Amino acid sequence: MTLTERLSMSELWQQFFFHLRAKRRSKATLTYYGCTQRIFGRFLVSAGLPQEARALTTAHLRAFMRSLEAGGLAPGGVHGHARAIRALFNWAHREELLAANPVQRLELPTLARVRLPTVNVELTKRLLAVSKTQGQPLRDAAMILTLFDTGVRVQELASLRTEDLLFERGLVRVMGKGHKERFVPIGGRAMQAVSAYLRRERAAAHAGVQHVFLGRGGLGLTKSGVTLRLLRLGECLELPRSACSPHTFRRGFAVEFLRNGGDVFTLQQIMGHANLEMTRRYVTFLDDDLKAAHLRFSPADRL
Repeated sequence: MTLTERLSMSELWQQFFFHLRAKRRSKATLTYYGCTQRIFGRFLVSAGLPQEARALTTAHLRAFMRSLEAGGLAPGGVHGHARAIRALFNWAHREELLAANPVQRLELPTLARVRLPTVNVELTKRLLAVSKTQGQPLRDAAMILTLFDTGVRVQELASLRTEDLLFERGLVRVMGKGHKERFVPIGGRAMQAVSAYLRRERAAAHAGVQHVFLGRGGLGLTKSGVTLRLLRLGECLELPRSACSPHTFRRGFAVEFLRNGGDVFTLQQIMGHANLEMTRRYVTFLDDDLKAAHLRFSPADRL
């Protein structure tokens, strides 16, 4: 029996994690796959299934997904674990660690297309107004406008350093997923808000602190720190948590960019999407614009 034939699931996961680290995948990505590894491992033991990777079949993987559904996991959670399993076995097959690929015929569960909330212009104005009542009003206003005007991810915002503010060029430099650097345009109002915060309110704990957005202690805000500030501002307006999360700003930027005449190809570059299909999803948010276009070009009305 060859080494690949004796390869256990534990060893296969270990090699997959080596691959992910070599590709410099984020800590969140590693945590995501680690969660599936633990749950899938417990399933194999409880179901008395083989521990050798080559012995697992499509039927075994379908049984795993059914067990998740029977355990009450939401469809989105089942879909997430299924994607992780697909990524693992597709990689193993490409690397010739497995002769057969059990996920080749594994269907992902169908997810309902639920419209997620977005931040719009009116809500942004309300958040800016309430930020004036907070302990660090200039910082909060600068964060709100930067998120809404650039569409950066929350981790990208939290990681911004003063050297990344290329305001003379109207850009900010961000480090995206996979440690991919990109330059994102930023408008005049957002730049003014950030500049006012830097001049009048930002107080670093020491000279070595280079992060743009700081907490009360003078150290850089973390990803969770930014999220908490946005949620607190939303609570002041009695908004649900889902209405003021960092990603609602990202979605809001994309929708407003398209609504104001931007094209999906430019939007893809700004948002740092790996493929255009990810960007095209935001077109579905333009219901009012599609209705207006139909009013102008309705075939029946033109009879």
